[in-house]
Amino acid sequence: MRTKTKETKQKKDDTVQGTTGFHSLLVFLRYNIIGRFISIILLITLVLTLNTLFATNDLKRFALITGIELVIIMVAGWTWFLIKRNSDHDTDDDLE
Repeated sequence: MRTKTKETKQKKDDTVQGTTGFHSLLVFLRYNIIGRFISIILLITLVLTLNTLFATNDLKRFALITGIELVIIMVAGWTWFLIKRNSDHDTDDDLE
């Protein structure tokens, strides 16, 4: 049974890890304005499709589900905005 020496372990650790196509796609969707737009459109399409499936061809139920989701998104968005705004003020106070 062979044991690895320190040299072979060090060579293995020094190799550069390559990026995959999936990783490149995720980077594009996260850091590019076009990628963010595509992500938002796909997310909205997915949510509306799921709402249609859950509503089982009932327009009132579809409107109710979509309305509840919009209210939740608005509350979460305002909460995120206020937390981010207050955290920016905390860091500005520390600098003074």
